[in-house]
Amino acid sequence: MVVNFSVDIKFNDSYFKKLGLDKKAGYDDALDVAVDHAIHDAENICRREAPIDTGNLRRSIHKNKPSKCQGELRVHDAPYWVYVQYGTSKMSANPFVTRTARKVKPKLSEYVIEELKKSGILD
Repeated sequence: MVVNFSVDIKFNDSYFKKLGLDKKAGYDDALDVAVDHAIHDAENICRREAPIDTGNLRRSIHKNKPSKCQGELRVHDAPYWVYVQYGTSKMSANPFVTRTARKVKPKLSEYVIEELKKSGILD
């Protein structure tokens, strides 16, 4: 059984407007590289944040790239991740996915700026 939790990175017009950029200029490649870096970090962080009982949950976390500018983490063979994340009536929550998202969010912003600078779009 495969269970997914994902973050779909979408850059709307207001993002480009804040940067003073024209959305039609073709930023997909730079943004895709930024997403690659962020999803790689997310996989590593999520594995570290997941609790260790048997180690199965940590081993089950893998990154996936379904399309350009989109990344997700997948959990194979550990559908109980949701109970660990949110808790049950008999077990406290251990929000390892939430902690991962909080750590990756600022990194994604840094990666976007870095990749836009590398591609010459930003100064």
